[in-house]
Amino acid sequence: QLSPVYAISVDDYDRDGFVDILLGGNLYSVKPEVGRYDASYGTFLKGDKNLSFSAISAKQTGFRIEGEARDMMTIQTSNGEKLMVARNSDQIQIFDIK
Repeated sequence: QLSPVYAISVDDYDRDGFVDILLGGNLYSVKPEVGRYDASYGTFLKGDKNLSFSAISAKQTGFRIEGEARDMMTIQTSNGEKLMVARNSDQIQIFDIK
């Protein structure tokens, strides 16, 4: 299955000193004969000292986007950092950053 990427965010999300990448996407509004592009629940790419990246499962990270992700943004709140994911025709999904 396929899924386009519409949302990308780069930061040190696991606080190990190396940059990580978060990806989100999906596309539901397509012609019926094509079918929805809905194979993505988000992807966490863990960075290392060599600037290489490895995909880490949602089971390990807790990063699982439901729906059509369109943008991501990290914000600082009184309860710590949060990752906000804007989803098409849906509520914002929020993740704690530890």
